[in-house]
Amino acid sequence: MPFPVEKSCGTWKHDKNSDNYKQIMEKLGVSAEIFQKIQESTFPVNASLSGDKYTSKVEFMGKVHESTFTLGVEGEEDDPSVGRKRKVTYTMEGDNLVSVYPDHDGSGTAVHVSRHFIDDDTIHTDVKIGDIVGWTTSKRC
Repeated sequence: MPFPVEKSCGTWKHDKNSDNYKQIMEKLGVSAEIFQKIQESTFPVNASLSGDKYTSKVEFMGKVHESTFTLGVEGEEDDPSVGRKRKVTYTMEGDNLVSVYPDHDGSGTAVHVSRHFIDDDTIHTDVKIGDIVGWTTSKRC
C-alpha cells in the first residue's frame, strides 16, 4: 500500500530523533537556531495526491510553503529551513513517501528522505546525506 498522503494532514510536532540528527541538520545547512525552532514548533500540514500529482502545504515559522510535484519527475522545491531552492524527485516506494535531492548543497551531496507511518499519529522519517544516516519521528498534535 502506498504512503497514505491524506492521513498526513494535520498538525505535527517533532518527537524523537537519532543521536546524530543534529549532525544531519548541520550537514543540511540548518543553523542551530533553526534546528531548535524545528524541535519546538508545530507544523500544520495539508497534503493531497491526485493521480500522480502530489501537493503539500506546510506552515513553518509563520510562512506557508506550497509545492506540487508529479511523482517520479524532478521538480524544484523551496527549503524554508535554509532559504533556497533545490531539485527533488518524489516517489512512492511501498508504504514510504520518498524524496531524493541529487545535489542538495550545490557541491553534489545527495540527500535521500523516506517517510512512513508507524501508527496513525506517528511518522518516522529516515534521512541519508552523504554517508550519514539518521532518523526522526513526528507526532500528531
